[in-house]
Amino acid sequence: MFKKKWIVLSLITAAALLTACGKTDKKETELVGPLSEVMDSLYENADLPQDFRDSLESYSTGEIPAESAEYLIGTTDVAYEESYFSVPMMNVVAYQCILLRLPEDADMEAAKQTLADNADPRKWVCVEAESVVVENVGNVVLFIMGDSQVTNAMSEAFKALGGE
Repeated sequence: MFKKKWIVLSLITAAALLTACGKTDKKETELVGPLSEVMDSLYENADLPQDFRDSLESYSTGEIPAESAEYLIGTTDVAYEESYFSVPMMNVVAYQCILLRLPEDADMEAAKQTLADNADPRKWVCVEAESVVVENVGNVVLFIMGDSQVTNAMSEAFKALGGE
């Protein structure tokens, strides 16, 4: 009788431990697909003012050219595997939206801190961004500067892609 109770108790304990080991509080969401599609999804789903949406047609977009990386992200100290930017062609608007896909082994928090530390919201000379946002979903970093309404809307749309 004692042996049976001991075996049952051992099995229950083992099952509980195995179940507990499988649970994690942290979501490990990865954004898949090209960053151009992620950017399109952000603009499509963000709650943006209509005048901002109307201006998007005249924005320049694409992969960050090596010679423009330091200007666009403020540093050359963040290694990335893929990039995509969206900026007004005329710099009368203090706005830029950058997506970076970092290598799997990258120190995400250090990369985000480096981007934040090197952000220059006054780089447009005549205009200044009022908000800088640097956050990630999985290994994709959103680095955006602009007015608070737009950066907040884009940030919320970005976090929603990760299920938050």
